[in-house]
Amino acid sequence: VYAWKIKILKVPSKVTAFQVSREGKIENISQLVHEWQHVGPYLDDTYYLSVFLSAIDNDKGNISVVFKGLYLGNRFEAISIINRKFPNLKIREDQYNEMSWIESILYFSNLREGSTIEDLRNRYLQKKTYFKAKSDYVRASIPLEGLKGALNFLAKEPKGTIIMYPYGGQMAQIPSDAIAFPHRKGNLYGIQYLVSWAKENEKNRDLYLTWIREFYEFMAPFVSANPRAAYVNYLDLDLGGLNDNVVGPRGGAYDAVEKGRVWGEKYFLDNYERLVKAKTMVDPCNLFRHPQGIPPKSSPSNNKQCRNP
Repeated sequence: VYAWKIKILKVPSKVTAFQVSREGKIENISQLVHEWQHVGPYLDDTYYLSVFLSAIDNDKGNISVVFKGLYLGNRFEAISIINRKFPNLKIREDQYNEMSWIESILYFSNLREGSTIEDLRNRYLQKKTYFKAKSDYVRASIPLEGLKGALNFLAKEPKGTIIMYPYGGQMAQIPSDAIAFPHRKGNLYGIQYLVSWAKENEKNRDLYLTWIREFYEFMAPFVSANPRAAYVNYLDLDLGGLNDNVVGPRGGAYDAVEKGRVWGEKYFLDNYERLVKAKTMVDPCNLFRHPQGIPPKSSPSNNKQCRNP
């Protein structure tokens, strides 16, 4: 990163936030999520409504779902919109909370109770855990039977979570080739698959990884394809990678650009080629690299300025 350009936007002095949980059988929860697919991505640009799903660690096979909402306006408007667009959510009026925008960041932060806005600056407050994440983009609503299948898969692993976050709004107004990030108009929502565990459960690591990889394969028919898109900031090394022998400054002739295309086009779609050209121009020696970085077109070993004296 050579520079950051930040655009400051105005927000109302008060916003409205809520976190509403429901627990129940797969049949009932899947119905709610199915309805959300036809609401969340289509709400007004000032309303954000995401879904967090997890298994209940008991023998009933129940699923927990949390709907997290943020509205850039007062609670009366927030209530009216949900009652009209998503009445089956049945949120009580006292569950809508007015606060400042920065207070809403704290509200959704998962920091321990009693934390303050100042605590948001403390990078060490969160508990450290092991985790594995994968991602998908959904461009057509998943049928009810598909959602039931997904929740049945989720019910097998109490340490697993599915997060569904709607697109649209400003995301859809920016052309897919305007910047490197291409996932714009046409995406209903993104999915993050997550499994996390504490140090004392590290012995079960392979079981957790197998579960999330099999879950990812199960979801293939319901998500984007050719390529199956992914969100770059989750850095899913299952998608492939280049080791240092291939991408390092001492590497010989190689097909790194083609190897990188496997994950590069999932993350960046048609922008991958442009990123390769930019990388070749700015960092031909591939000094700044990681296994899923953008490789330069020319081999560093064939570039005189990259050779060690």
